[in-house]
Amino acid sequence: MNHTKYFLFFVFILFGNRSFGQSNEAKVRFHLDVAEKLILTDPDSSLQHALKANSYFPEVSRLDMKIEILQMLGDSYKFTSEYPKALKYYLKAKTMVDNAVEKERYNVRLNMLKADVRIKMGNLYLQLKNFRKSLGYQEQALLILEKISEQAPEKELNLRKLKVYNNMAAVFIAEKDYETALIYFRNALELNAKIKDLRYEGSVLNNIGICHLELKQMDLASHYFQKSLKIRKQCGDAQGQAQVLNNLGKNEVFRADFNNALVYFHEALSLSRETGNKPSMLISLESLYMVNDTLGNYKEALRYHKAYKSLNDQIFDLESKTAIAALEQTHQRERDKKSYELRLKQKESDLLQNLVIVVVLLLVLAVAILIIFVLRSRVKTARLQQEKLTLERENLSFAHKTLEDDLEFKERELTAKALYILKNSELITKVTDNLQKLKRTLNKDNYQLVQEIISDLQSGQKATSWDEFEAHFTRVHSQFYNALREKFPTLTSNEMKLCAFLRLNMSTKDISAVTNQSINSITVARTRLRKKLGIDGEEVHLINFLMTL
Repeated sequence: MNHTKYFLFFVFILFGNRSFGQSNEAKVRFHLDVAEKLILTDPDSSLQHALKANSYFPEVSRLDMKIEILQMLGDSYKFTSEYPKALKYYLKAKTMVDNAVEKERYNVRLNMLKADVRIKMGNLYLQLKNFRKSLGYQEQALLILEKISEQAPEKELNLRKLKVYNNMAAVFIAEKDYETALIYFRNALELNAKIKDLRYEGSVLNNIGICHLELKQMDLASHYFQKSLKIRKQCGDAQGQAQVLNNLGKNEVFRADFNNALVYFHEALSLSRETGNKPSMLISLESLYMVNDTLGNYKEALRYHKAYKSLNDQIFDLESKTAIAALEQTHQRERDKKSYELRLKQKESDLLQNLVIVVVLLLVLAVAILIIFVLRSRVKTARLQQEKLTLERENLSFAHKTLEDDLEFKERELTAKALYILKNSELITKVTDNLQKLKRTLNKDNYQLVQEIISDLQSGQKATSWDEFEAHFTRVHSQFYNALREKFPTLTSNEMKLCAFLRLNMSTKDISAVTNQSINSITVARTRLRKKLGIDGEEVHLINFLMTL
């Protein structure tokens, strides 16, 4: 690590004098690149280069580079555990890029930076254990990336999506929802198979190991931790190695191999101190305290507990929390001020619009008075025509009500058919389960006969009932499938079925029972369906959307 620092210092001295003749942007790029390379191995030196890049901030003309400087400062302060300062620069970057995107809505580069700052802020709030905000920022980033998916370079897009999936999964780990976390981590691994970024592969493998560790699958956890450790050593990622070593130590604690756990925690602490990674140091110190206490090494346990308490107070002291809260309030006030100014402009525009409307109404009134005189002679005829129209409307209303009643009846028939499928499926499942239990007690000939019955029940369980239901559904909602196929031709047959059940306002649980799929599978299928139907955000309800087709 020291050799790397000296080498970069030598490069800086060697080319520093030449850079005087270069543009300020070239100098900034040099310092940003060095800061990025050092951030994992030497955060303090990374911060110095970020600050040096920031010293050229007023002279930099490129907006995207200004945003990069602010983000790099946020990254460097985060890795040195100065969270209030990190948040300060992230918020500055967020304000700058949001204002820029308002003016250039379709600028891919700016939208990428807009997603980047939200990914970074979500990661910071994860460190601060504010999981609601962390998940919110990651979801915002994912929406931005989806909007530019057609224009953005695939590799850059996938890299950012990978970060989002990894960070969202980390939130679910913190909330102890390990099964959901594993889904996001597997998505991240699939993306990384295209990108082939070893650093992220090491991170994802480590996080998958954490999920298996919390699920008490120690052998699987150890497998993923060891793979992650090998990759992080290959990348020279000392901070990442410390993280994995802490997890390996926890895995050994679960196995009650406390002596081996101590070895891992000591190695993790040594690497964390070398890189100045305080959050990782906290985990190592707390773990060493608890393991020594378990082994009866009370003197050692007390020493590590004091060190843990002292470091924890440094990182999460009241002053830091107050500074973070103040920054958030200031940012909110600036947003409120901007919103107020926009509302004020809107009111002025509305006032002018209302004035125009009043003038138009006065003109209309004048014309209406003239027309009244002309139409007096036609009042009687108009009255007769009105009565005729009223009768026609009443007839139409009656016919419409009859159609509505008929549709409601057919809707009830469809729901009843769906419930019949549900009950029939449950009955067949129950019968096959009982036959499965019974066949164990039968002789060979009867065993084979019962097995054939089970196979016949299972193979014929879904197709006939579903075909009847689909034929009936098509007769009632003849336009529904046509509209779906026309507007969304990429929908699969299973997705069409899911749309039909949702059109009947069936719950996820009922759909799961009818289709013999798990509730989790139906939930994932609904999420994919929302994407295929182009539904962004949670404000549009999937069932309400399907009702409009």
